[in-house]
Amino acid sequence: MNKKSIVIALVLGILIFVLPAVFYFFTGSSEESALPEPNIPTQTKTVNGITITLQNATYNNKELHLGYEIEGGGQAENDLGYTFYNEGEPFAESVSGTLLQLGDKHYYITAKTDQIRDLPESLNLTFEIKARPNLAEQHSIIIPFELVLEKEKS
Repeated sequence: MNKKSIVIALVLGILIFVLPAVFYFFTGSSEESALPEPNIPTQTKTVNGITITLQNATYNNKELHLGYEIEGGGQAENDLGYTFYNEGEPFAESVSGTLLQLGDKHYYITAKTDQIRDLPESLNLTFEIKARPNLAEQHSIIIPFELVLEKEKS
């Protein structure tokens, strides 16, 4: 092998092995670092071995968006569902969202709905998370959270 081939092999080795390692360790690649900072006073509840911490909430003219951390199982383990209430009246159920796995049976989940028409500027929200630990059970574990949200101006 000549010097040119050795230099090319070294450069390729650096690109293949060293740069990915540097990228992994110095760019904050841990899943927990991807979590948004809480924007509301957090609320934590534990029911039947499932611990949920409500951390984020936004409400504007387009949607209502909530984020929570769950330990003890996520969608795969519990068949999660949601109901949103204003002043005790339901206005949305089983909404869309995202799931970020943080560890074994530990997730950060978002739930959002665009079914917000005719809602007031100040929302007295009750957000229920319904978890059914297995499909054989007919009842759900219901974990309610209550908070007041002001509609953000767009």
